[in-house]
Amino acid sequence: MTKTNPGPIASLHQIRAGDEVAMPEAVPAGTWAIDPSASSLQFVARHMMVSKVRGRFLQFQGRILTGTDPSDASVEAWADAASLSTGDEARDEHLRSADFFDVERWPRLTLVGALKPSSTRRRLLAAQLTIRDVTCPVDFQVTLTGLHGGDPGDGSTDESSPTPAAGTVMHVLATSKVNRKDFDLRWNATIETGGVVVGDMVELVLDVTAHLEA
Repeated sequence: MTKTNPGPIASLHQIRAGDEVAMPEAVPAGTWAIDPSASSLQFVARHMMVSKVRGRFLQFQGRILTGTDPSDASVEAWADAASLSTGDEARDEHLRSADFFDVERWPRLTLVGALKPSSTRRRLLAAQLTIRDVTCPVDFQVTLTGLHGGDPGDGSTDESSPTPAAGTVMHVLATSKVNRKDFDLRWNATIETGGVVVGDMVELVLDVTAHLEA
């Protein structure tokens, strides 16, 4: 992975949360530490055929590596399976059990991947997602939603500097959908009115803030 300065980033001040910009042409090369306090790893599954359950993992770490080439970007991250939360402790304990994540045997979920070349503003992240002892390929739609200049070290913020400052902040949204059965998450039960308790398809939403390291 090349980690040299890609040149001027005078347009950083124009890229703000809510914008959709090319990824990663506008992003400085380097290593970006994912900030768990400003990020979320969420999942959404159909429940009882009509409602949706939304959950997230509260403990996770990761980093994004960007290079000088527009297609040279990758990510590696992990989450503590036991840290999952859906807002219902009884349901969370069931999800942690051997029926689902089996957190005592498989305490971590991991994701590694790299961007696919694309001519569109949205990019595809070709990833390998591991849940329990099963690893499957998963493609994420990735959008850079914000990029903010960091502190150059003298107490000021110079977003027109040709050298990206440590602390520059990047915001990325990545989404995908997976079949939980592909990861051996097969538990289910029928309901009296017909249908099943848990839907097979699960939406994944990774809302990530990362800081450029020195």
